[in-house]
Amino acid sequence: MIGKIFYNNLISKKSHIAFKSNVQQTDKQKTDCAMMFSAVSVPTLLAYMNTINAPQNIKIKYFNTLPEDKLQQKYAQIAAQEAEELQQREHIQGQELSWIEELPATQLQRLDEIYALADSLKQNGGGKLGIIGIGGSKHTIENMLALFGLSDKAVFLSSVTPEDEQTFIKKLGDKDTAAIMVASKSGTTLEPSNDFEYVQKVLGEDFKNYVCITDKDENKSKLRKIANEKGYKCGIIHDGCGGRFGAFDDHTLVALAYCGLSKNDMQRLLKASIKAQKKFLNPDIKANLALQRAAFNTECVLSGKQNQYDYYFGDRFEGTTLWNTQLKKESHKSLYKVSGDLVGPAFLHNSTESDLDEDNTTSFYTFNSVKNDGTEPYKAYNALLNGSLKAYAAVHPVSQIELKDFSPEAVAEFIELKHFETIYTGMLLRAMKNTANNKTEKPDRLPEVLQPHVNIYKKEVNKILNS
Repeated sequence: MIGKIFYNNLISKKSHIAFKSNVQQTDKQKTDCAMMFSAVSVPTLLAYMNTINAPQNIKIKYFNTLPEDKLQQKYAQIAAQEAEELQQREHIQGQELSWIEELPATQLQRLDEIYALADSLKQNGGGKLGIIGIGGSKHTIENMLALFGLSDKAVFLSSVTPEDEQTFIKKLGDKDTAAIMVASKSGTTLEPSNDFEYVQKVLGEDFKNYVCITDKDENKSKLRKIANEKGYKCGIIHDGCGGRFGAFDDHTLVALAYCGLSKNDMQRLLKASIKAQKKFLNPDIKANLALQRAAFNTECVLSGKQNQYDYYFGDRFEGTTLWNTQLKKESHKSLYKVSGDLVGPAFLHNSTESDLDEDNTTSFYTFNSVKNDGTEPYKAYNALLNGSLKAYAAVHPVSQIELKDFSPEAVAEFIELKHFETIYTGMLLRAMKNTANNKTEKPDRLPEVLQPHVNIYKKEVNKILNS
């Protein structure tokens, strides 16, 4: 089995990874190091120091948990093994990990194609973009549009009630200038299929601005077959990039392009994604923020903190809440209780009473925010952020993720941090529990990228529909 192969490979590499922070330098090493730097010019040294001290896209702090060095030391070895395992798996077909390295690199090469597709939808004026999709086909787009401040350019439909479908059409505004995107890998998912049929009846099957984002093979996608028969424009949902991990697949990028993100900014976004992924594949926990986040989550859960919350400060995170909740719930199943993400300061008035109740002993939190210059206009914001952070950290384990800004580089690293943190948290928790129970077997595919249980409700729905 593939699990045994991974385990044997990891055992054979047990001395492969060296952690510089845990190695004592000999006198000779210190002398060699001093000689090396003495041979380097002052300008080069200054440039090196400036690179190290350059502003980071993301900063993370931890409160009321193990000290950072102790946390890293405790999980360093097992985190390195899991990072090595992820690197091995990503190159094996069928592991559903094509969103790592392959997807952003592919999309970088397809930028002209993506923008040509988006521009072709604007020939009648470039009105509202109506987006039909559900789950990852919706939440990834909502998240990215909001982070870039482009939410007002699109309207979404995932409900199947006649009232909501009618409201969607009204929100489109001028139908002659609008465009409709429907996203579904298989083209058979009930909600988008039902909604697209309704929209076709209202706007007509010959509406010029339909675009179907789906599997490239019509033998695997009913939607692709319909698009080919009707002559609708098409984009691709790539193999091995499950919905919640498809932040940089066509449905999101075409929506961003249509709604106003420049080609240059998208290029920066994808290049930053590739760069961030390389950092988050690093097996050294001291250099890998995603492994550090996973270690924090794992330590909390193993310490009896079963309820996890992500809170955000700022409306630009509105789209992140459902995307990140889906990311965690579908990936972590019942490993711990993932509570819904909320945007602040509203959560301070609907959740704090229960969060800070003295009998609440099973929760841990992450506060997500964006750095500001600390001037007078930000006084109230910073007071709310830092005051609530202090109050929560007094009684719960809390971490803080701070973005430098909403630049393409910061957004890309934030998205990839959430991706890799999710994967690593599941892997670390499973590994720690296996170690405690003297188990060594590895799953054939990571549960974090699969979602077998959704078929349970789908079968019941289909029974009723077909009865």
